Amino acid sequence: MDLGLREKVAVVTGASRGIGRAVANALAEEGASVLLTARGAEDLNRVVAELTSAGHQVAGLRVDLSEPEAAAAVVAEAGKRWGRIDILVNNAGGGPTGSDHVRNFDPAVWSDVYRRNVIVPMALASACIPGMVQRGWGRVLNVASTMARDPDPRFGSYGAAKAALAHATRSLAQAHAADGVMVNAVLPGLTRSEGVLTGYAEAAAASGRTAEQIEERMMQLQPIAAGRTGEPEEVAAAIAFLCSERASWITGALLLVDGGTVRVLP
Repeated sequence: MDLGLREKVAVVTGASRGIGRAVANALAEEGASVLLTARGAEDLNRVVAELTSAGHQVAGLRVDLSEPEAAAAVVAEAGKRWGRIDILVNNAGGGPTGSDHVRNFDPAVWSDVYRRNVIVPMALASACIPGMVQRGWGRVLNVASTMARDPDPRFGSYGAAKAALAHATRSLAQAHAADGVMVNAVLPGLTRSEGVLTGYAEAAAASGRTAEQIEERMMQLQPIAAGRTGEPEEVAAAIAFLCSERASWITGALLLVDGGTVRVLP
């Protein structure tokens, strides 16, 4: 299926690893020009070099999106290279280290997680959407989490922030649907990204178990109907569709990409 992304211009945040990297690759393979952003230069440059060597039109921007001028810098960089932004994928975010953010409540932790997962993507969306509205076409895709739907005190601050991002997604969708700007979110389940695999390794080292045992325990605590964890490319495929011409009448959707983890109705 041709997704109609050839000659579109996309921005993917948190694009040096995991889901973000897979999304950047998926959009580039569909013919989009892609600006990848990340905080770390080494991984970002490596991914940009890989995609460039594969013949894709990509560029990298090292930026800390929490900085006040970051959103304007992203818009300016894409404008300088390709003249506009058609697609924004807000993938950067993440939660704190440690666990049980409910019983061990720390307002500074909760504020930081909310800022990274709600304020930052909203600021970037607000900077990109006016140009989309002017052209009458745009896609904004926010990467949330199943934690937005399935609370777990081990990830309380992260889940609460992703729930707020889901609400913000639907608010943006309602505000801009008539302008031709479709705004959606995916809610990935446990996905074998670099961050998750690093977490397995750290937990294994701390507990004297193997990474495989840690993953097995995670799946016991939150069973996955499909019987396995997901791959970044599987999440990226759903994102690429929602960013495409084919998703022209889908907005405000909160799409679970989780192998059947969440078992309750909306």
